This record gives sequence, C-alpha cells and structure tokens, in this order.
Amino acid sequence: MKKTVLSLLDEWRVWVLIIALALSMFSLFSNPFASGAVITTISEDSPFLGRIEQGERIVSINGEPIDSPEDLARFEDYEGTMNVRTSEELVIVQADGQGLGITTEEVRRINLDFGMDLIGGTRVLLEPQFEEGINETEKDRLMSETITALETRLNVFGLDEMEFERMSGPAGDFIQIEAAGVGRTVVEELLERTGEFEAYIPRTLDFNNQTTVDLVIVDEVYSFERGNGDVYYDERTLNINDTIELQGMHFEVWNITNESMVLGGRVFDSEDIRHVYKTGRDAYVTENRETGFHDFRFKILISSEGAERFASLTHGMNEASMVLFMDGEEVTALNIQESLIGEAVQEPMITGSRETREGALEEMNRLQSVLDSGRLPVEVKRVQMDSISPRLGEEMIRSSLFAGLGALIAVTVIVFLIYRKKEIIAPVLLTSFSEVLIILGFASLINWTIDLPAIAGIVAAIGSSVDDQIVITSETLREKDEDKSKYSLKRRIKRAFFIVFTAAATTIMAMVVLGFVGIGMMRGFAITTIIGVLAGVLITRPVFGKILEKVL
Repeated sequence: MKKTVLSLLDEWRVWVLIIALALSMFSLFSNPFASGAVITTISEDSPFLGRIEQGERIVSINGEPIDSPEDLARFEDYEGTMNVRTSEELVIVQADGQGLGITTEEVRRINLDFGMDLIGGTRVLLEPQFEEGINETEKDRLMSETITALETRLNVFGLDEMEFERMSGPAGDFIQIEAAGVGRTVVEELLERTGEFEAYIPRTLDFNNQTTVDLVIVDEVYSFERGNGDVYYDERTLNINDTIELQGMHFEVWNITNESMVLGGRVFDSEDIRHVYKTGRDAYVTENRETGFHDFRFKILISSEGAERFASLTHGMNEASMVLFMDGEEVTALNIQESLIGEAVQEPMITGSRETREGALEEMNRLQSVLDSGRLPVEVKRVQMDSISPRLGEEMIRSSLFAGLGALIAVTVIVFLIYRKKEIIAPVLLTSFSEVLIILGFASLINWTIDLPAIAGIVAAIGSSVDDQIVITSETLREKDEDKSKYSLKRRIKRAFFIVFTAAATTIMAMVVLGFVGIGMMRGFAITTIIGVLAGVLITRPVFGKILEKVL
C-alpha cells in the first residue's frame, strides 16, 4: 500500500489536486491561530472610547487571555486600571465599574461570506417614483440606472454583499435589496438619500441705509434696490428662497433683513463631481485635541466648469466660505483659504466632525458613497423594510452539515456493499471531501456569498461526483474483456471518463442556461453547481481514476 501511495506522487494530476487543496486551505483559513475577541461596537460612555478602534482584537486584559466574548464578560464590572493587550498594541484603560460599553464577537477563522438566509440581515423593497406617461423603454433605462447607482453607493460604503433584484408585476415596478448581516439603520440612511449634492458660496449685500447695492462678479455689476421694505432686482420683488440667474450661475435668496440680503451662489452640484478620494492623504480621520471630537476630511475632484464658477464667484472677495448641502440638508460649512480665493479650485476638501472616531468614519463613508454614486436618476420610495433573524439559517447550516455527512457515509457504505472492495472507500471519501474544500476555497477567493441556494449547489455537485465515481468504478471493474492487462484497464478507465465528461458537459450547459435566465436563488444554485462540476472533472475525478488504476 505504501508503495502504491508513493507511486501516485509521480502523477502530475495528483500534484494539481494537492496544490488546489493547499490554495483552498490558505484561502479559507488565512488566520487560523488568531486569538481574542473582535470589537464590533463602542458606546459613547465606554472607557475604551478613543483608546481602541472598532475591528481590533482584544487579546488579554491584565495578563489574562481573552479567547471569546464570554472571557471579556468577566471584566464587565471591573473598576480600576486595565492593561489591555490588543492585536495592535498595549493600551491602558481606566474602568469605572459601570460596564465596558463594547460588544464583541469571536475571531472569524473562516474567510467565507454567508447570505442573509444564514446570518440574518435587512430586506428592503423600494418603489421608483416615475413620472406619469413614461414609456416602457424609458422606464427600463431609469430602473437600470437607479439599480447601478444604488449598487455603487452601497459598494463604496463597504456593503458589497447586497443583492439587487428588479420585481415587476400588476402592482408596479419595485427594487428589492437584501443586505446580509447589515442593520436596518445603515441601509435606511444610505437608500433614502437622493444624492443631490450642492455647494454654495454665500454673498452678503449690505445696504448701509442705501437704496441700491451692487453685486460684482468678475467684471459684471448687478444692482439690487430696496424700497418699501422689499428688495428688487430687474423690476422683480425678491423673497426668501427665490432664485435668480446671474452670469450663468444659479443664486438663491437665503435671507433678507432691513440692513442686508444674503445670496447663495451655487458653484458645484452632483454633475460636477468627477472623482471621490477615499484613501491615503486625501481621506482620513484625526482627533481634534481642542474639542475632543474626531474630524474627517476627504477630497473630491470637480469639473473644470465648476472650478471656473468657483473662481468667478470668489473673485475680489477678502474672505469666503462654502456651504455644502446633501439632498437639501446642510452637511458642513467650510472656510476657504485666502490663497484659494479667486482661483479655479478643482479639489475642494469636504470636512466634518463627530464625537467618536467610529462615527466620523461612518459619516465620511456615507458621504463618500453617496457622492460617488451621484444623484439617483429617479426618486425612490421605501415601501417595506424587514429585519431578518438568522436563527433559521443557523439551524439550516447545522442540518446541512449533518445531512451531507450522513449522505456521504451512506454512499460510501453502499459503494462498498456493491463492489466488495475496501480499497475504493478511501478514494471515494477523498474525492468528495476534496471537491467540497475546493468549492469553498474558490468561493472564499472570489468573495462568493454562501447561502441556501449555494449549499444546494454544493450538494448537487457532490451528487454528480458520486455518480461519476460509480461510473468510473463500474467501468474499471468490468470483466467483459478477457484481456486483464494494463492496456485493458486503461481502456476501460478511458471509456468511463468519456461518459463522465459527457455528463459533465450536459450538466454545465443546463446550469449555464439556468444561470442566464434564472433570477436570485436559481442563479446562485447554478453558479455553485458549475464550479463544483468543473472542479470535479478537471481536478478530482482524474485523480480518482488514477488511484483506481493503481490500487486495482
């Protein structure tokens, strides 16, 4: 037997399988020995606030190892100094005995993303608000653009495990979004923003007991008159929120008093955004030691037209500020550096502040995602939002594991009873386990979400594998040929693989069709089945045939 195993190492197919299994193991278990409890949230009154960041691992406290959230719970009422060892550094924390104010979870040892039906999440149903009389072609275009914008927005925020599905019927057109492992608050805030970005430069006109005051934009002069308690421009009475066009720029009346009037000139809008910076020196969060808050800053790249409007509107001003709005709500107000006044600025900095670092990061990510996705082509109305419990999914995972293990054992016993050869038990088990590991490793590598349809696809792939193993075994053990030579055995194995490859081709073609025409669950099932069948016919089943050739 030992000689047979060593002889298998001379086969290149075996080494392909070994490499595929090693890569799958590395992809699945890239950090198998990490210890500690991972911080998921930090409350405002937590002694850890500002000392440890969300996502870090707490490894030990006062020398006592922390291997799970239960270990951390022992220090919930601790009062005094705590020497907290994290995955990054040693931190000194003063606890007041009123609780740690953090939530944690066990270290994620398997690099797999699970679907909402397994780990819970949020399901949202949105209804686009189309104009009356719109034709179906235009409606299809707007629906596609809206889904693309929402996908971009959520992916930028880091929620790339969301699934979008268009649903049409007699009741109308809807967009269903499923977010695995994501709370409804984050989803709600991202989806309900239309994404209309505007930047205004306020210009204050002081009348100083005069009836006329001039607004100068570069070389153009625009006169505003005051009389009988009203302000007039071009024989038109102006009121708060009225709009006027000056030198091709949009202005809004923000305020009118007896002494002055404030006009807001729009310099940028969503159409002017060319790029949103998200990393490095162009996007970061820092602690403001004077206020104790955390400030975030990130740049955006503006069109040359927007930059020219900025230069024209600030020309000749001694000092200027810019007010940013998102969906009609003021986001932040920025003081413009003196050196930038009158210049064509193409990379303005967006700033803001929050009490915690986590809050600042979340708000910065939210603004970046909305700005990067742009304005939605059509306004959407939230029809329904549900929070999905993960309990059913946990039970399904457990049941699927037991069912798969039981089925594998049953198939192995049946194969042994049919052929009465114990030599084929190990190859059958090895082939099935290898295919499952390769499928999961590939899913981890491409960030494929494992949900109930994917599990069904894995089961289908294993079933196909067992069928092929039975075909290979039956053909190999056929005794119709009087010649029992090595050539005859190879010929029988070759005939078996012709059947296997033909069956695999028909299965893959059927799954390709199902993947293209199917939606949602069917597509996930089809893709997982294709991955499993390809892994089998290209890697594991040739090795199974070679093992049979050696041991028989």
